[in-house]
Amino acid sequence: MSDLKTIIYIVFTSLLLLSVTGCVQPDDASISEQEDQTVGEEQPALSAEEQYTMSQVNAAIELIEEKGELAFPEFREADSEWFHDDFYIFIWKTDGLRVVYPPDPSGEGQYMNELVDFNDKPIGQIYIDIALSEEGEGWVDYSWPKPGEEDPLMKHTFIKRASIGNETYLLGSGYYVEE
Repeated sequence: MSDLKTIIYIVFTSLLLLSVTGCVQPDDASISEQEDQTVGEEQPALSAEEQYTMSQVNAAIELIEEKGELAFPEFREADSEWFHDDFYIFIWKTDGLRVVYPPDPSGEGQYMNELVDFNDKPIGQIYIDIALSEEGEGWVDYSWPKPGEEDPLMKHTFIKRASIGNETYLLGSGYYVEE
């Protein structure tokens, strides 16, 4: 995709998400979410990185709903909309089995339930819990190094549940928060 098309796509998606975010509020907001909100206070707008990450995960879900598991190889293609720089889409089954992991395909087929970050935060189980929650989606912050680096940075990752036939998956992607 050309740079201009990418920019247009991001701007359009951003405007769409901003308009939806400002106009629609879930009916079943949890009590804790309601307690965190001050009357008359608006929710903070999503950052450009959050909007892009969410839109790509949602587009990936649309692709696998259309093509099923035949879409999985597309997520592994380097320098594609799904895998470029330090951005990639990953896919797990909700039992923790890693199905698609573009940065290191040799890690596919491993169970990730016990995955922890650099601070021993149980991110593998958190991913699964988010996917199996009533909402079926959410954000996780944790410490993780960029591919090929050793020092961890804060990573902000979006997880969302998807189904193909009788199988339930979680798709995710994130970005590094640079200070």
